[in-house]
Amino acid sequence: MRHRPNVFVRSSSPNDAALVADIVRRSYSNLPLTQVPSDMPIYHPEYHADAMQDPSTRWYILEDAGEPIGVSMWRTLPSLAHLHLLFVVGDRQGEGFGSLLLKHFHDTAQAEDPSLRLLSLHCLADAHRTLRFYRRHGYAPYHAGDEGRVVDLYLWLDAARRDDTSWPVKHDKVLMYKLVR
Repeated sequence: MRHRPNVFVRSSSPNDAALVADIVRRSYSNLPLTQVPSDMPIYHPEYHADAMQDPSTRWYILEDAGEPIGVSMWRTLPSLAHLHLLFVVGDRQGEGFGSLLLKHFHDTAQAEDPSLRLLSLHCLADAHRTLRFYRRHGYAPYHAGDEGRVVDLYLWLDAARRDDTSWPVKHDKVLMYKLVR
């Protein structure tokens, strides 16, 4: 994405919960109805306002000329950062804003934790465009046994079991990961 002087990524707070939910809902606007979940907790401001109370999460909103068009959220654990949300409103997808938010996630997580070794995320298994997007940015899908050759995955699996609800991965999701070092 070319540099755009009016594009900013800013921290988000519980006051932005309705805005976050709106961005998530609008991110599905360019998809066929068969690919739009009928209801998800992340569609509702209360879900986000509650989640924003967790001090291990980081929330950001991307604005273009003052218009909120993207959101990202991740959880940090020692040497690990797991991206839980990355959404760009449907009519602004394909303009590089997702890449900008993903780079912000990587750079900010690494600046906060210089010992960062692994970035991870989940996405829907049938979200083929999304899977291609993350692969293009260096993420690999997890396959059982990968932790035997990528030792940092052991740390992630242990941390996810202990500190999070993201393991085991639900049947409709894919775990993706990227080594930082």
